[in-house]
Amino acid sequence: MVLINKNIQRGVIVINFKYYVLNFNYNDQKVENYNIFNNLIVNRRTEQIVKKYLRAPSKFKYQSFASDKAIYGFEGFCQELNSIIAGEERGRFEYEIAVGYLLENDHEKYEKWDCWMQCKPNIEIIAREVIYQYKEYLKSQRRIKK
Repeated sequence: MVLINKNIQRGVIVINFKYYVLNFNYNDQKVENYNIFNNLIVNRRTEQIVKKYLRAPSKFKYQSFASDKAIYGFEGFCQELNSIIAGEERGRFEYEIAVGYLLENDHEKYEKWDCWMQCKPNIEIIAREVIYQYKEYLKSQRRIKK
């Protein structure tokens, strides 16, 4: 589930989205739930694309660096969100865990999972929740102003 808390940093409201995956905490030496939006770049870039998407959902455009093909609308939004998470939390040691059979002695048989791999199958759900929670945040701001 994605939730929003708002923090004020230097006079700017920063929205903290939440979506948890499993990750290894090297300080405590244990696997724990990790909020992918604790990465400041992921959080801020997500907020930016949500604002852009809500201005004109059907005109939202995602263009991959690898191809000339443009993707529009919600599908484009999902691709953009996917690329943000992948760019920051894919293939980095601090975001990886080893997953395998409990009684396996051969460590070569373990799979490496990172935060992005856990998000990828759920990217549409994350995208819908991020949009929904941002809209709820805007509604609450309007109520406060009245």
